[in-house]
Amino acid sequence: MPKKFSVWIVIFYLLVFSGRSLIESAPTEKHPAHLAHHGGVLNVIGEEAGHVEIRLLEDTLEAWFVGGGHDTHRSVPIKAAEIPLTVSVPGKAEMESVLKADPMKLAGEKIGHCSHFVAKADWLRDVKKFEARGEVEFKGIRHKLLIKYPEGYDPMHKPGAK
Repeated sequence: MPKKFSVWIVIFYLLVFSGRSLIESAPTEKHPAHLAHHGGVLNVIGEEAGHVEIRLLEDTLEAWFVGGGHDTHRSVPIKAAEIPLTVSVPGKAEMESVLKADPMKLAGEKIGHCSHFVAKADWLRDVKKFEARGEVEFKGIRHKLLIKYPEGYDPMHKPGAK
């Protein structure tokens, strides 16, 4: 088989197979770029250093600290036992809430090295939308935390962002 023909076959196969993986991994409406693996919504920490995934079920607010970019399946433990939040609910006064560490023991987590946090409050039961602010040390850097629910927060990927 001529050398030139072999090179073209290799190029063809590379284009076909690498092109397929690019198409399959491209974000679409059906398969968004960032996935919330716990059924919640993602909120960016810093300039996409990571995310906090938020899920609200009845009177329980859950938060998971996960990786940045497309790495939202990976838990990122933080050095905190509690995370105080100031919560704004449309039409109501600001309220305080505290996310408390709820370690995933099978992942080797403990209080002070934990990626899962929970807050419980009766007033959460009727909440459909809120914005919360706090601070967290994430990957060794102190970050302001902005949580928007149910839409999530990602200023880098909203329409019109650079």
